[in-house]
Amino acid sequence: MTVSALTTFLDCFAAALDRDPKPVPGSHATRLRRIARQLPPIKDTPAGRVPIQAVCEAELASHAVQSPLAGALAGLLPSLHITRSSNYLANPPSSDFGENYGYGVICGPGDGPPALIQDPEIAFGLMFLGPKTHYPLHHHPADEIYYTVTGPSFWRAGTANWTSYGTDAIIHHPPWLPHATLSAERPLVLLYIWHGDLVTDAAFIADTMTADAARSSVGLDAT
Repeated sequence: MTVSALTTFLDCFAAALDRDPKPVPGSHATRLRRIARQLPPIKDTPAGRVPIQAVCEAELASHAVQSPLAGALAGLLPSLHITRSSNYLANPPSSDFGENYGYGVICGPGDGPPALIQDPEIAFGLMFLGPKTHYPLHHHPADEIYYTVTGPSFWRAGTANWTSYGTDAIIHHPPWLPHATLSAERPLVLLYIWHGDLVTDAAFIADTMTADAARSSVGLDAT
């Protein structure tokens, strides 16, 4: 892991966020550039992989040819600890969810999952979803944005219907807003940023839409 690889990623992510005129992405872009200028010590993270990782890495590599951010993220992957939430694995929303989900923390508080750098006020990293994977309604007190490094994907929040997004989209979830994600035919690689309460984990909430119903509602065949 080199300092240049991390600063390149931070600069690319900040530039991507700056393309959105809304204030929340812009404020995060400013934070990322500040971290890049005053980089905390980089920590070695223990090895950690998840079952869906290889296909998501291949999908990310296919986007790296045209996307500087995808290329910068691919350069960080060998140094990241990819894991799964123990809460989610203890009570998975569907039989195949655990095999099709994973995340890695690039920056976060010291008492969280292994991260390359520590910061008590902001957390960001990546998430993997396998093809046609339903990440059902959940919520958390942290303010959150997602950035779609690959795509397409489908998103819903509150009582709204699914909305389709391609690559390079920014989706904002204010604190406690119930939201769900559905990947399309291909693996999905996302970047996330949490701000605010970084201690309280996300938790699934009652969702009447099953994984099969979610896929059917957007025209995807069952897995």
